[in-house]
Amino acid sequence: MAHQELISVIIPTCNRLPVLKRVLGSLEKQTGEGGPFEVIVIDDGSKDGTGEYLESTGFSFPCRFIRQKHKGPAAARNAGLKKAKGETVLFLNDDCLAAPDLLFQHRRGRQEFGECAILGRIEWSSEIPLAPEVRNLVNIYYFPYGKIRTPWNLHFAYFITGNLSAPLKKVLEAGGFDEDFTDAAYEDIELGYRLWQSGLRLCYNPGAVAHHVHHLNFDQFCDRQKKVAYWLYAFLAKHPEVMSLYPGVYNYIGEFSLKNRDAYNLILNYMMYRGAKAGQEAFLAKKTTKADG
Repeated sequence: MAHQELISVIIPTCNRLPVLKRVLGSLEKQTGEGGPFEVIVIDDGSKDGTGEYLESTGFSFPCRFIRQKHKGPAAARNAGLKKAKGETVLFLNDDCLAAPDLLFQHRRGRQEFGECAILGRIEWSSEIPLAPEVRNLVNIYYFPYGKIRTPWNLHFAYFITGNLSAPLKKVLEAGGFDEDFTDAAYEDIELGYRLWQSGLRLCYNPGAVAHHVHHLNFDQFCDRQKKVAYWLYAFLAKHPEVMSLYPGVYNYIGEFSLKNRDAYNLILNYMMYRGAKAGQEAFLAKKTTKADG
């Protein structure tokens, strides 16, 4: 590759020091073809010694860290964006281990597709046992790569910042992440929507792999869906026009689909519905409280 631009890897973190150490270790193992990069870790109010560890540890790559009060991943990533020196930013979650060629693959994707954002692939780590039913839910609702038909031009709903790179200038021009989104849910897709409106394509390189080290069971999945549904409604409140562009979102969180009537699929539908419906009700209740106040 003729031009080896600097990539700024932005990692927000909160109270995940053991796995964060492994993520940083995985970046130590990047191949030389990955080119120059820096890492910016944003400590979002951790109380587990993350800040002290980062202050006292040296790495083979330039690494800076920012400490802030707990504001959520949107605010944390924005803090990282302000310090980034690279032409490209790579958003990486603090529980996603980079494959040795991750940076190379993000560069390769941009070389193939031109100026765009690159969605990498997140694979659940083989060291984390998942029940088959939970793994199916993850593949359908968290990382639905199997539905991708046009990798050169993805829907904005695929703007998943666990493993995604984008031109820094374009992200800043779009205004960065909306800090009204204080949880790790829809803050990335909301930015993806604004970038999509600006004309920036989102493309997919399945070779850019990160391994997700995260425990998940049925109850945790339902709790997660409650959060996702809450922030989905917040997203739609900000961008009501999306309903006409993406009508499936209501069926996703507001309707109990009975298309598949066998017992297995009824159970999966119920698990989705239980969490999502609670999130919908929580958002509407908060909205009503604000209106009354």
